[in-house]
Amino acid sequence: MMRTIWYAGLLLLTGIVLFACESGDLNVGQSVINPTELDIQPIDSVTIRTSTVLKIDSLPTYGPLDANIVVGQWTSAQTGKLTAKGFSSIAYTNHSLLSQTNFRLDSLVLELNYAYAYGDTTTAFNLGVYRLTRPLSVERAYYNTSTVSYETTPFLQQTTVPRPRTRPIRMRLPDAVAQEFYTKLVNGEITDGTTLNEFFTGFAFVSQAANGNTFLGFVSSASGLRLFYHDTDVSQTAGNVLFPLQSTAHFTNLTNDRSGTPLKALQQRADAVSSNLTDNTSFISWGAGLQTRLELPYINQFERSDRYVALNSALLVIKPVRQSLLDNTPPPTQLILYEVNDRNEILSTVPGTASGTTAALASYVYDPTGPIFTDSYTFDITSYVGQLIKQRIPNRALLLTVYPPSAANGQPTSILEMIQRTTLGNQQRQNDQMQLQIFATSTVR
Repeated sequence: MMRTIWYAGLLLLTGIVLFACESGDLNVGQSVINPTELDIQPIDSVTIRTSTVLKIDSLPTYGPLDANIVVGQWTSAQTGKLTAKGFSSIAYTNHSLLSQTNFRLDSLVLELNYAYAYGDTTTAFNLGVYRLTRPLSVERAYYNTSTVSYETTPFLQQTTVPRPRTRPIRMRLPDAVAQEFYTKLVNGEITDGTTLNEFFTGFAFVSQAANGNTFLGFVSSASGLRLFYHDTDVSQTAGNVLFPLQSTAHFTNLTNDRSGTPLKALQQRADAVSSNLTDNTSFISWGAGLQTRLELPYINQFERSDRYVALNSALLVIKPVRQSLLDNTPPPTQLILYEVNDRNEILSTVPGTASGTTAALASYVYDPTGPIFTDSYTFDITSYVGQLIKQRIPNRALLLTVYPPSAANGQPTSILEMIQRTTLGNQQRQNDQMQLQIFATSTVR
């Protein structure tokens, strides 16, 4: 569909050469054409094909690269189930209990302090804690695909409604285990990390719910085993010591189950599932291994009438499927566009803006004040579309994915960036429609 809009500003401007329009200036051709004879024509009928493709990567999630562990899951009829399990050994802490006879044990508590909660924090979260069969190695690199064996029966278990802003999760260990641990500390049988890990090999943190959409992140340095005791003298002075989760020997495992969903067809990097098969949406999630592929199949056939003067701008507007800011699932801060081959392997970044000298990046923006919640990512790809229209560059497929600004190699640097996700509407989506908005200058008949 083509609509014509009078651009009144052209009446006021003179001396702009035709070259300016090729770099995206809205004031074009006035040195060769009378400005009263120009129209700005918006064109929003360019076809965009979208699909979801598979990203196959092993990403580091161990201690030195992320201070948190994550546990939880996300279940979707379209994308399947993403499950996060946290694993950690326990670090030794110097204390004043050795050879003390005037202290008495109160309790030993597993304390988990929140880093964040992502998803639904209004329903109960069932957390199971399992003992590892052996300690983690402080010298090994662990990835989202790594796993470590743990006991089949939970050592601790608790159902709670997450309260990340008010209080941590606390689970009291059995009194017999606590007393044995306390005795070994006093007697000098546990004096360092090695002897501690012989007693507590570490824990696996597992979501026990059958379904649900919640991820909980816990700060390793502020979480761990907290031992409470008191002095037996008149003052009854209370004390405690925290044996934290190991700062280096911890990681998060991420697994995906797409069985029974349209995306089960994603097996190889070259596979793609059309957004028409997934409720007119496509998906982006590092942790789920999903990215969105875009194609502009007919852009090379862009019809320039004999009235066409130049391209002014080309904006790719992408809208997440989101109802409000209250869903606690913020989309990624920025997205980036890449050119890819038939196997969805990245070839280069798409040039952005009218100059084409920077990568095509778009930030998430929203307007919470309107009668209807609106949000979007808008890419300025004026230079790129101009080159496609002129058939000066090949019309390759594009890959839309997360841009972690803190990562020089384009890889996520935190588990939060991995579990974040966004669902994007395609051109047929009723309320979150994707568009390539082209503005061109033409002469008036």
